[in-house]
Amino acid sequence: MTTDNLIDPSAPRDKPETAQMKVIHKALRRELSLLPVLLSKVAAGDTGRAGVLAGHALLVLDMLHEHHESEDTLLWPLLRQRVPLEEQLVQTMEAQHEVVADLVEAIRSHLTDWSRAADARLRDRVTDFLLRLEAALEDHLDLEERAVLPLIHEHLTVPEWLAPQHAAMANGPAGLKAKLLLAGVVLEDATEREQAWFLRSMPPPARLMWRLLGRRMYADHTARIRTTT
Repeated sequence: MTTDNLIDPSAPRDKPETAQMKVIHKALRRELSLLPVLLSKVAAGDTGRAGVLAGHALLVLDMLHEHHESEDTLLWPLLRQRVPLEEQLVQTMEAQHEVVADLVEAIRSHLTDWSRAADARLRDRVTDFLLRLEAALEDHLDLEERAVLPLIHEHLTVPEWLAPQHAAMANGPAGLKAKLLLAGVVLEDATEREQAWFLRSMPPPARLMWRLLGRRMYADHTARIRTTT
């Protein structure tokens, strides 16, 4: 058995600790609630500010994409096989992912143009799509936490549970800065237990880089992103 599941002495030894997923959900909820507000305040023509926020938005959208892609590939097929009576629930998960993916693509298609010109109409269009994404994702995450995570806990093994998380990390951004910023996104509101799990899942060199550079880098990044001036 992998040691990733043994960080917390109270964690089950033979079943996935599905509460780990909630720290990722928490981070996505926070960022997608902040982004529409921040974008809506960008003045027309302020390409500097638009570029900064567009870059952060793309980072968050990439995180969401990798998270969902790993579930599509590695979780839903297993649940369909192990719990055939929950086929309708799995289909609902897949359908919700499609809705989220379409909204993410719509946002991506406008972000670059908006960041270059800071056009007010494009800003409002991107903001509207972000609000719709926030609402769709909230419905999806609520259902996943309420109905799907208990099924995963009962019917999947620990390695099967960890595989999508490892895949999402492996398929994430290649650059060191982006990796450290995404670590900060996850760790910002994490409890001590959640921090322990996430840091333990990182390779030792990455944990060291987080301590040496990442914390300060993320603090500077969030100060720049969330400024109200």
